[in-house]
Amino acid sequence: MRLLVTITLVLVVVFTALAQTSGAPDFSGTWVLNATKSTLPKESTIKSQTLVIDNKKSAIVFHYKTDGKKSTETYTPDGKKRVALNMSSGQLTSSASWRDSALVIESTLDIKIPNVTVVVTGLKPVIDTWTLAADGRTLTHDANDHKEIYVYEKQ
Repeated sequence: MRLLVTITLVLVVVFTALAQTSGAPDFSGTWVLNATKSTLPKESTIKSQTLVIDNKKSAIVFHYKTDGKKSTETYTPDGKKRVALNMSSGQLTSSASWRDSALVIESTLDIKIPNVTVVVTGLKPVIDTWTLAADGRTLTHDANDHKEIYVYEKQ
């Protein structure tokens, strides 16, 4: 009986430790796009891209500098849909969540045609998957079902 209790306690401690260490990876830092290792779209004109990622409380903030132009995207990885971008032609709605150790962002564009009562919704979502290599030195962004793969190296 003691042996069974001891084994049970050891298993509880091991699984608790594993649950605590298997949290979301920390993408924080400065990352530079390695275009030669990436699979960019044919029409891409990107010459250089730097990405600074901040983990702030419950949000992940991506600060892009692409060919000198800056932009910022913020995601809360809780699975809830939020308006990521408002445009005159519609809204980009995104939800972010952790799936194992990957950050998965699903975005859908709801198009509104001005002066027309038709609203186009239900378009297939774009799925972006962000994964960190085991050594923490390479961040991969898989976009559009493997059609675009951006490989970033930590600086």
